Amino acid sequence: MLASGYQPAVIKVVSYASGVTRATATGQYVLREDVPLETHDGRMLPDREAVAEEIKAWSAGFSKRAESQDVGTVRLAIPNVADSPDGNTIFEQAIEAAFRGHRHAYRLDTTSEGMLEALVVVVMAGPAKERFRSRVADADSRGTERRQFDRASESAITGRIGTATGVPADRIGVTLVATGHGRDSVARHLDRLVAKGLVVDDQANSLTNAADVRKVARDWGPSLRSQSTRDTMHLIVSAKAGTDVEALRRAARSFLHDRFADHKFMFGLHTDKEADGHLHVHAVITVKSEAGQKLHPSRDTFREWRQAYAEHARAEGLKIVATGARERASSQSYGPKDKAIVEVSDRPRPERAARDRAYALDPANQAMIDNARRRIAVARANPIRMAVSEADQRVVTESIDSWRSVLRERPGSRVAEDMLVRLTLARLVGGILSTIAQRVGHLTKEGSEMAVTAEQMAKDLRLMNEAVSRTSDLLEGATKQEFRESSSRYLETLANRLDLQRVAERGVERMTRAEVEAIVGANADRLIERANSVRAKEEREAQLATRQADRAVEVGRRDEAAAGLDPASQRDLAAKREIVTGAERSAAQEAREARAATEAARTLALHPGDRLSPTLVKTDALVQLRAEQERVIREIEASDRLEAQKGQRMGPRGGGRY
Repeated sequence: MLASGYQPAVIKVVSYASGVTRATATGQYVLREDVPLETHDGRMLPDREAVAEEIKAWSAGFSKRAESQDVGTVRLAIPNVADSPDGNTIFEQAIEAAFRGHRHAYRLDTTSEGMLEALVVVVMAGPAKERFRSRVADADSRGTERRQFDRASESAITGRIGTATGVPADRIGVTLVATGHGRDSVARHLDRLVAKGLVVDDQANSLTNAADVRKVARDWGPSLRSQSTRDTMHLIVSAKAGTDVEALRRAARSFLHDRFADHKFMFGLHTDKEADGHLHVHAVITVKSEAGQKLHPSRDTFREWRQAYAEHARAEGLKIVATGARERASSQSYGPKDKAIVEVSDRPRPERAARDRAYALDPANQAMIDNARRRIAVARANPIRMAVSEADQRVVTESIDSWRSVLRERPGSRVAEDMLVRLTLARLVGGILSTIAQRVGHLTKEGSEMAVTAEQMAKDLRLMNEAVSRTSDLLEGATKQEFRESSSRYLETLANRLDLQRVAERGVERMTRAEVEAIVGANADRLIERANSVRAKEEREAQLATRQADRAVEVGRRDEAAAGLDPASQRDLAAKREIVTGAERSAAQEAREARAATEAARTLALHPGDRLSPTLVKTDALVQLRAEQERVIREIEASDRLEAQKGQRMGPRGGGRY
């Protein structure tokens, strides 16, 4: 069917919503562009009020369970502990004892009386089945709830602190300042903590900027044991531009009634993106059916949905067929959220132009915007997805057999020929990567019963290099780059171990730090090159941000002089001032990041084996650079352990850190 010009069936779930407010917002988003929505029972919802009433009627079946409180900010007060080295030690002991087993980060503050207090962001879920719990204490005049620890949780915290510090538990103040749900809430709590000073987490890492916060929020995610309520699902069915609109509407209607017959839903078809090559049917569907069964879509579920959608589409005369990304060796796609992020950054909406420009200039949003751009670029370039795993190899092999059958039936089919080349490369390149990974793992495995000589390592390394070189010649563009980067990591690991093995076979029992660093010279050179590249990029961005800030200030001065006194002019002037402030803040942030990148490059050039200070890691690029350096250092330390097992001593005495 693809060879005959059919398009792949595309179905995505872009979000879930809980509660009436969020579900209504989703429905009203689908209503945009003045598209009336059709319900499961054939009624039309023409406006926002009708959508709100419909969701309100649905809400009788919504979950009554509240979302889990996954993270809390806690104010910890211990009486008569002054701001001094001893005072710092007492608080560190208290925090470690109180929240042991819970991911946490804290900041120490000094009161006006010179006493210490701590603000701690802590994950409520801890070791085994322990979970700190909160309850509603009261609500303010606006109805906002204030929560506090329940009696058991507060007693556990104060009791542990008392045992660790000797301070009576009843004199220890533990106040739950705020709570939140999910990973995004973790980031918000940490952002507020970092905004007013140095923060230290439970791994003794310093958190000083947005990049640190994002990394910690990701790391803490699995520890949250988060429980979310899902009342509605936002699903999108896509087709290419040029598809018959009414036929697509009928196909989508049939598909929804087929797959979600026992669920309430509303849907509408958007044509506003047809110029970009797509039509979209948006559907808002209740997660729980009338019989009480909930939707839990899996990979198999999406496969079934694509097949059902394609069948209904073909029944309406549309050339659509269900396929899988692995069957076409396609790379990761991107979602509507990525596209919305980039569009807001590049083309501010007229009704929210000032706010969108401020959003795009905010340094805290730069990494998110850059990542969205990268995902879109990768999806559009569509590099070959390398079939590394056994499961991927099986799927690709089946697809190759299928396309060969198509080519026999349709000799000269360009689509079939292109797909055969693509899938064959996916299988070949993925197989080579898998073989290299397995062989390197075998040769460098610690504690292996069978000794591997330097000669064997060298032979394997030579063969692997030749295979990588030959394979690279077959590839182009992003696929070639991804293959070279993936293979080089394995080859560098083996090359480093080979050099250390040669040293060991010469009978060397101890190496100086300089000699160890020399062995990873290739890695050190690469790290230095990466650091200089980051430095140059940050300096360019800092210069650009400074020029933008200067222009914003100049325009702002002209606007100040020309602004009227009426409320509308003053509101517009306030928005423009926000843009100027955002531009100046962005320039200052870029300058700080450029200084950090320069210092990181200088440090690595002088001592490639010295770990970069956490205070220098102020951007995602530097986070990645430090992670790469940590990997190199771990390889050296692993080699030390391997040689120690053989009765030899490599590296400086005392277990020094490289």
